[in-house]
Amino acid sequence: MMRYDPRGAACLRLGRFDPNEKTCELWWSGSGVRTRFDGRRLELEATACDDEHTAFVLVTVDGAPVTRFVLRPGTHRYDLLGGMEAGVAHEIDILRDTQPVDSNATRVVFDALWADGTLSAPAPRPRLIEFIGDSLTVGEGTVGPRDAMEWRMLWISNQFAFPALVSEALNADRRVVALGGWGAYLSYDANPEHAIGRIYGKLCGIVPAANIDYDFAAQRRADAVVINLGTNDGGAIGDMEGPEREAALAALEESAVRLLTDARAHNPDAPILWAYGMCGDGMATPLQRAVDRRVAAGDVNVRYLALDDCDGDVGSRMHPSRSAHIRAAEQIAGALEKML
Repeated sequence: MMRYDPRGAACLRLGRFDPNEKTCELWWSGSGVRTRFDGRRLELEATACDDEHTAFVLVTVDGAPVTRFVLRPGTHRYDLLGGMEAGVAHEIDILRDTQPVDSNATRVVFDALWADGTLSAPAPRPRLIEFIGDSLTVGEGTVGPRDAMEWRMLWISNQFAFPALVSEALNADRRVVALGGWGAYLSYDANPEHAIGRIYGKLCGIVPAANIDYDFAAQRRADAVVINLGTNDGGAIGDMEGPEREAALAALEESAVRLLTDARAHNPDAPILWAYGMCGDGMATPLQRAVDRRVAAGDVNVRYLALDDCDGDVGSRMHPSRSAHIRAAEQIAGALEKML
């Protein structure tokens, strides 16, 4: 077996990462490496920490998911593929399939790939789409039984969420910045500190080890940006009344404008799509106003997209099911095709 460095020439890095890091660390859902493998057996050496919310790894072959497994505490080698046919090359994605939480204990490091054949880096997809969002974007509820209600990483899979489906439809790579429960202005429990815009400029701002400025200039720029936020804001604002509600709606609009402005600053030529409505449209008015304000300010490549409500079509954690994500992905991909 030959050892390959995941940061080396044989692998293509996926997702946000620090180009100056000395290890291959994965922070966000859908981040990882892609390689072209010709051989019989492929293994991953990875390091993970002992934590309540352990990380899962997903392996795809030529875009099709073939295995998903949990990382054990410490450094271990894992069988990814075995019994393959030498002389037939396949494109392999090895991805972190779960979101981070606010602890260094959820760090994931890919130390090495081991192969009895050859690895080579494939070309990037023609496009890169950045997805900014909450539990809908990370894919909470897309795996597991419908009555599973524990907040566990087992029930979260980015592979079956709309970002992966949209990227597949548009032959694009994806970069995800999303956290369950967070919002554009307020989290589900009305915490204004848990607004995605507050950490958008950091590598992974909720993890102490990655709470550093993200070097946008050193990374590939997105060809499109999709924002799906507002659901948790709606949950927090829904029970407010009178002046308190009006003030919260105005603050949501301002937060959305700031996030759109920030996303535009780092992605000057990319169309930006704010897609909202999978779990109700109670916050549609302030979000639409935020988009309209950006357009009025001269940013003509920004759009608002009203998504179909999942209307009770849910999976685990009472979140939209895979079929609901398929419908949302069709709407988002259709809108992006026109904008691109």
